[in-house]
Amino acid sequence: MQVVDLPLSELVQDSIELSRPYLDPERVSYYLEHLDESTPVVVFTINGHMLLADGHHRVAAAEQLGRSTVRAEVREGGRREALQFAIDLAQRQRGLSRQEIIEAIARRGARPAE
Repeated sequence: MQVVDLPLSELVQDSIELSRPYLDPERVSYYLEHLDESTPVVVFTINGHMLLADGHHRVAAAEQLGRSTVRAEVREGGRREALQFAIDLAQRQRGLSRQEIIEAIARRGARPAE
């Protein structure tokens, strides 16, 4: 895994746009003040595209701050690996079941698996 300053323009925008209505304004506000100290976002390279798997609040804060890049941990894998990463992370952070997480992703309009 490699950590880089990734141009925001390289991120797949449809997943970001679909997540915007679900962002917690308090978390975005936190990252507005602490973005530089926060962990990198996690993206998966899928067919040459950068899919954001973790870090929607940090990306929103970076955009609000007028930044053109965000620190990102770049991983290789497909949509399935990105989804599994997001599920595992949500289970650890929020204590939700796999089914609850997949349903939440589906409500946002994302494709949970291919």
